[in-house]
Amino acid sequence: MTRAIWSEMILLSIKDPAEAARRLIAWNLSREVLWTGLALAAVVNTLLFSLSGLLMPGPAMVMPLFQSPFFYLAMVSIGLVLTVVALYWAGRILGGRGALTDVLVVVLWLQVLRVLVQVVTLVLSLTIPMLAMLLVLAATVLGIYILLHFVDQAHRLNSLPRAGGVLVLSFVLMAVALSVLLALFGGMISGDISHV
Repeated sequence: MTRAIWSEMILLSIKDPAEAARRLIAWNLSREVLWTGLALAAVVNTLLFSLSGLLMPGPAMVMPLFQSPFFYLAMVSIGLVLTVVALYWAGRILGGRGALTDVLVVVLWLQVLRVLVQVVTLVLSLTIPMLAMLLVLAATVLGIYILLHFVDQAHRLNSLPRAGGVLVLSFVLMAVALSVLLALFGGMISGDISHV
């Protein structure tokens, strides 16, 4: 994509997220390209997280495990995959007709927008911390608004309330999936410790 297209899509995502989603879906990107893009987004997210940790160290009480870039990368990657799968199946359960690639492309573009916000927030945190806090708050609210429209378009629901229902159900599905994963890996870890 050229710089002009990038700028146009970023502005469109803010002014008319429904149209932005329709354009993203119309690109018909392959599943391989989208999954690769999502993996790259996780890596960039991790790099920004590590950089912010170096520039602005957190409290000493933070668990060392959460300070590991590799652990953070794994958590972000798992979170992104769960988000895509949960949004896809939640939409299907509630009558959506979107393909997995439709959900993938809007989630990927949301990650692009998130990375941009993270970069600006990091710069502001070093110069004008109060403005950085306001940006995070505004980006959170705007992010939910954009996500609702993206989910609505990805699943052809034509209803923001139904898109909200998809979000709620996807959170429930993700919570269940995370509980299962924690139970499995928690049991494996405790088992390994008991054998030491």
